[in-house]
Amino acid sequence: MRRLRIASQIIFFLLFFALFFVASYPLTSLLPVDLFFRLDPLTWLSAMISNRAFIATGLLSLIVILLTIPLGRVFCGWVCPLGTFLDFFDRLVTNRNRIKFRKNHNLKYFLLILFLFTAILGTQVFWFLDPLPLLNRFAVTVLLPILNIVFYVIFGFLFRFESLQSPLSQVQNYLVNSLLPVEVLTFRASLLISLFFGTVLALGFLTRRFWCQGLCPLGALLALLSKFQMLKRVVNEKCTECLECQKVCKANAIEADPFKTTDIECIQCFNCVEVCAYEANELRFVTPAFASGFSLSRRKFLGATALGLVTAGVLKTEFQTKERSMRLIRPPGSLPEEEFLDRCIRCHQCIKVCSTSGDFLQPAIHEAGVQGFLTPIGSPRSGYCEYNCVMCTEVCPTGAIHTLDVETKKKTKIGLAFIDKDRCLPYYKNQDCIVCEEHCPTPDKAIKFKEAEVILASGERKVVKQPYVVEELCIGCGICETKCPVTGISAIYLSSQNEQRYSSGQAFTD
Repeated sequence: MRRLRIASQIIFFLLFFALFFVASYPLTSLLPVDLFFRLDPLTWLSAMISNRAFIATGLLSLIVILLTIPLGRVFCGWVCPLGTFLDFFDRLVTNRNRIKFRKNHNLKYFLLILFLFTAILGTQVFWFLDPLPLLNRFAVTVLLPILNIVFYVIFGFLFRFESLQSPLSQVQNYLVNSLLPVEVLTFRASLLISLFFGTVLALGFLTRRFWCQGLCPLGALLALLSKFQMLKRVVNEKCTECLECQKVCKANAIEADPFKTTDIECIQCFNCVEVCAYEANELRFVTPAFASGFSLSRRKFLGATALGLVTAGVLKTEFQTKERSMRLIRPPGSLPEEEFLDRCIRCHQCIKVCSTSGDFLQPAIHEAGVQGFLTPIGSPRSGYCEYNCVMCTEVCPTGAIHTLDVETKKKTKIGLAFIDKDRCLPYYKNQDCIVCEEHCPTPDKAIKFKEAEVILASGERKVVKQPYVVEELCIGCGICETKCPVTGISAIYLSSQNEQRYSSGQAFTD
């Protein structure tokens, strides 16, 4: 069973990253690329509670819930890709004298209650510690750029050999057209995300799966759901109390008395069965009974609820300047801002797929305030919203971005372009420049020209074509800002003015 568990972990880990890589332009995956997020009951529950709405895609998480009730935390031990990542890292940690944190189990329940009350009060913060969004964020902003750089360095070296150029070109074309972006990627907040993920890994020096034992709110939710589990560890009379089973327990679920197990902490790894030389340990189905484990004092419960109230209050009442909101560009099809923040789990699926088309979306740092930290925002100076692409609307697991067809997306306004006449070449240098108009993708160009006669410093008269934006035609794709040849700050910039947000019950709302 231990070997079967390891095989299961590898299969689901590879599936997670297979879906991660096929989330690229054009989107052709047979399975939904957000499959793992649909299986995550914490994602589903938190988004629905905070947004006061039913999210149909989360129905798939009922599979995990229905399996957890009789089998316990099998998802944590057999499926969770972050758990597999931590297991791999733990194998690299050779220090066998790591401190055992046997009293940290209740911390994750405290965090679960804290986040649950913030969700009830309309602020969704589960995304911060939910393991699946956490791993995906790291993969998008850190692993993918590193892999991209390695890819280009290796291929750049091998292309020096003329005999390899033909087969390498075919491999390169396949990878670029299916898995990797055309250019080397850079993402904002990647350092912060990598430091946080590195901390999660470093906690493994203290004890195995410290994250799963003490911090993971999804693990806490699944533990509570496994209160009546039937698959439990049973110790028979052959036990010599050698404590070898206790040493290899991934979840520190085996107590000081090796005959006792904190049932809801057990992740069914079967290590105790494998290591026992006397066959005293068994994992078998028993008569359903109230499982041992969860014990949170009334004081801690009240403390978690009070802290949740304070957290929600602070986030909801943060001051938002008009200047900041005018530069806050959301993906096409986004819900109204409050609903968007309540549903978005910062999984960065939309940012990943966008990086393979227009490279428009980036994680927010300060632009959306504390409550909007790491949410996707448009960064038109570094990339643009591809006119024919709707992938970000197709991969959002919680519906924070409403699904759009291509024709609807082409008519959806996410902002409005403005021309800075103090920087635009035809205005301040009296030089003709047609770059912004040339790249505008709308059938009837949203950027047009007017001829103006100007007097040069020499006294000579000259006719210059000066661009202007037709407000009714501009959809805010941002390609004009991306392609503007002016060095530094663009001479044409995108604002959120005229943006259209999706809302249930009507097509769009301004």
